[in-house]
Amino acid sequence: MSRSHNTKRLQATKAAKSWQDDWRDTQGGFNPDVFVGVDDVTRQRLLDYQIGPPVHMGSKLNARNAWQVGHWSDGGNYGFHSNPKVNESIYGDIYHHGTNRGSVQNAVWEMGLPNIETPEHLTQFLDRTDALTAKHGNFLEDGWDPKDILLYREAPQQAVAAADPVVDTPVETTVDVPEVVEQEPVPKEPIEGVDYMTPEMQDTYDRIQDYNSGFSAEDWIAKTSESDRDKQEHAQKLADKYKFEIAENLQPDPQSVVNALTTAIPHKLGVYS
Repeated sequence: MSRSHNTKRLQATKAAKSWQDDWRDTQGGFNPDVFVGVDDVTRQRLLDYQIGPPVHMGSKLNARNAWQVGHWSDGGNYGFHSNPKVNESIYGDIYHHGTNRGSVQNAVWEMGLPNIETPEHLTQFLDRTDALTAKHGNFLEDGWDPKDILLYREAPQQAVAAADPVVDTPVETTVDVPEVVEQEPVPKEPIEGVDYMTPEMQDTYDRIQDYNSGFSAEDWIAKTSESDRDKQEHAQKLADKYKFEIAENLQPDPQSVVNALTTAIPHKLGVYS
């Protein structure tokens, strides 16, 4: 084997295994640990969908593939030989599986996962691939094409039944109106004290009428509202009358005066200066 052939093979081998070291820095990068110890069902799903390295620890190994454990390149060549045509003829589908890493990583990124870091992430990615296969058939039959990668943008959801189209025709609204049933009026017995007076009430009413007979509120108000001037004039007339009568009664009797003087000065009558 020539030195040139060995150099190319070593370069290809190094490129095919570099993803295991820089997966954290790659959009959609795969943690190599998620492929360690997978069960047989998961291993078969990975092979069917061409996800991950075609050969990894736990796979059935032989002299032809033992040295290719973990090889998963982003395009280029895959296999022992430096001639891609030879490798493709030898490895068949595995050849394409070993060179599709970039496309699978793009699908992970389109799905919304930054990386496949845990086994749970890997299962989620495989479940999405199952759902797309159920909806679109074997969409990976011709490999990981750009149109297949874009399908991973679809959000997984349950089928929703199509809603009935909205009709603009107004719908008449009916309102239930309770039927009015006319009823015959029920005769009402008069109630004593409400509809007619009791004997005590009638007696009280009659006595009030007797008490008010001959009494006029209007006349009483008019009489009590006479002006003070009339009262003063009446009082003044009475005062003048009694003063005159008193004055008359106080005047001395002329004869009494003469008798008094005669008694005081016998036989002397006259006026003294």
